[in-house]
Parts: sequence; C-alpha cells; structure tokens
Amino acid sequence: MQMKLTNVAVLVLGSLLLGGCNSDKIDHAKDKVEAGLHHAGDKIEEGARHAGDKLEETGHKIESSVRHEVQRAQDKLTENAEKESLRQLGLDEADIDYVIKHSPEDAMAVAKQGAGNLLFQTKYNFVEGSGQKGGMDLYSWNAPLNQYYYPNTQVATDYQDSAAHEGQAKSNLNKILGRVAFVINSPKFVKLFNGNTQYLESSTFYQPPQPGYGEYPNIIKDVPDTYADFKAAVNTALVREHNSYKLYAVKDFQGGDARGDVGQLSAYFKLKGMANSTLKASAPLVLHELTHTFGYQHAASNQDTVIMQPNNIPYLVQLMTMDSALQSQYQGDMLMFSNSVRGKNQIQWYAGESMFSGYFGND
Repeated sequence: MQMKLTNVAVLVLGSLLLGGCNSDKIDHAKDKVEAGLHHAGDKIEEGARHAGDKLEETGHKIESSVRHEVQRAQDKLTENAEKESLRQLGLDEADIDYVIKHSPEDAMAVAKQGAGNLLFQTKYNFVEGSGQKGGMDLYSWNAPLNQYYYPNTQVATDYQDSAAHEGQAKSNLNKILGRVAFVINSPKFVKLFNGNTQYLESSTFYQPPQPGYGEYPNIIKDVPDTYADFKAAVNTALVREHNSYKLYAVKDFQGGDARGDVGQLSAYFKLKGMANSTLKASAPLVLHELTHTFGYQHAASNQDTVIMQPNNIPYLVQLMTMDSALQSQYQGDMLMFSNSVRGKNQIQWYAGESMFSGYFGND
C-alpha cells in the first residue's frame, strides 16, 4: 500500500512541475502527500495491531476449548464405572448400551451422580402373595398368566389367549423400574420439572380425610419450588422406608395397571397389563404410582380437577414422560400439553416420542 502511494506522489509532483506550478503549490502538494503517507502508515499499524488482537483472541479461544475438553475428559467416568453406576439404578445391559449410544451426555450425567441418584440401589421385592391385601386378590408373579383370570369361564378368553409367557409381567416390570430410576434423575426430567413447578397447587398435596376414612401415613404436604426440593423430599421417604419396596401381583382393580400405597414403599400391578403393554406406555404410570409411595397425592374432592393436570406431582411427572410431551409445539409447557391430552385446546395430541422412548427406544 505504501509503494502505491509513493508512486502516486511522484506522479503528482511531476505533474505539478511540468505544469509550471509555483513552489507554494508544490510545498502544499508535498504536505498533502506526506500526510497521506503518514495516514497510510497509521492504518497499516492499526491493521497489524488488529490482526495481532485477533490472533491473540483466537489463541485464547483455542486454549479455552482445549481446557474445556480436558476438563470434560477428566470429569467423565471410565466406561466400566459408568455402566456399573447405571446398573445400580436397575437398568439391564441392553438398556445401558442403548442409552449410552443414543444419549451419551445424559447417560454420563446420570452415572456421575452415583449414590446421589434417586432410587439408587433400591431393592424391589416381588412378593409371592396369596389371599387378599387392600381388598385385592394377590397372586404369584411366576405362574402361567391365564391361571388367574377365570380359567373355567368364557368371559375371560382374552386373558386365556394372552401371548405373554410365564414371568413376563415380572421381567417387564423390572425393566420399567430401571428406566424409571434413570429418567427421574435425567437432565431432561430435571429441566422439565423445574419449568413447570408454577402449576403445582398446595390443595392437591393434602386435604383432610372424609369422615370415616383414616389419613394416609407420611404424606408430603410441602410444594416443591424446584427439582432439588422434590429430590430432597423423595430421599427422605426412601431413607425412612430403608429404600426397599414390596411389589404385589394382582388380578384386577379399578383404574390403570398399577397402584401405589401413599406414603409406603409398596405397590400393586395387574399381571395382564404388565405382561402385555408396551414398556414406554406403562412406564409413565409406574412413575406416577411411585410418587404416591413417596407420599405425594392428587388430593381433591372432585378428581376431575386433578386427573391429567400438572397441579399435582403424580400427574405432572406422568404428563412429563408421556408420548409427545417433548414436542416443540408444547414448548415444555405441561399445562398446554395437559390441555391437548384432555382435548381442551386446538392442539391435537398424538402418540409421538416420549422421554422414555428417547432414552430407551420404542418397545
């Protein structure tokens, strides 16, 4: 750039001399040329400084990126340690491999929490029951499924013709419980929970029992403001109950395929439902019922005001993990999703991907 300006300066001076200009004009022209050269020099110096700053900035960015990657590598568990941590949540090997492959960051985040996870090393005791409990007939988890459903009457042919084999209900439930334990500790669950606590209403946590009815034990009455509050309350319940469940197989009861005792680590499951439903369809309900065992209710004199609504913990977590809850059209808003599920808005609900299917596939 300086060479070009010098050539221009020579041409200008030469032109002025040939044109017979006086010395004042020549001096003036010379001053202008010198000023231009000085300005050009400043520009070159400024450009060099700017380039140096850019190089320094780029260097800092590269250094920061390298530091970040090194820190990530240091923070990560070995593959064996990661898998062992996930096993302690009850995940089987197939689910561990799937979630590590398809959601590696979330799998590592959950695994790193180790004993800080909810439902870590929880014991699930499958009770080989008989007789009745809570007005429900109890059965063995392992006998042929059709034995329980009126085998001598025609009205139960759908049970007799079940494609499920012996023990299928138990193995399916085991798999679901591992997935529930992973999901309840996952980054997606935490983020969605924190984004919807404003919908929780204290009246759904506790209402005095009706005359003639006793009160549930260990009810959680405090409304959590954050996932951390929820986690602390659940941990208290698990520790109190020695982190050990009793799970009962039953023939039938009103409602879905699972039912949890409020404030006690015990739950009941319909054999047919557990044996035949898809895992991703059953898992949100199982999670719902586990929150009952922690001590959460959907208390209301009119259950229509709480069913499938995010104003209570059991239905909030069920909604969060149901099909299509993560669709962008809902923007993570579980009230909007609830209204869609209940046909209260113009957004048509359909069975799309869920938190469970995203982490573990569509089975």
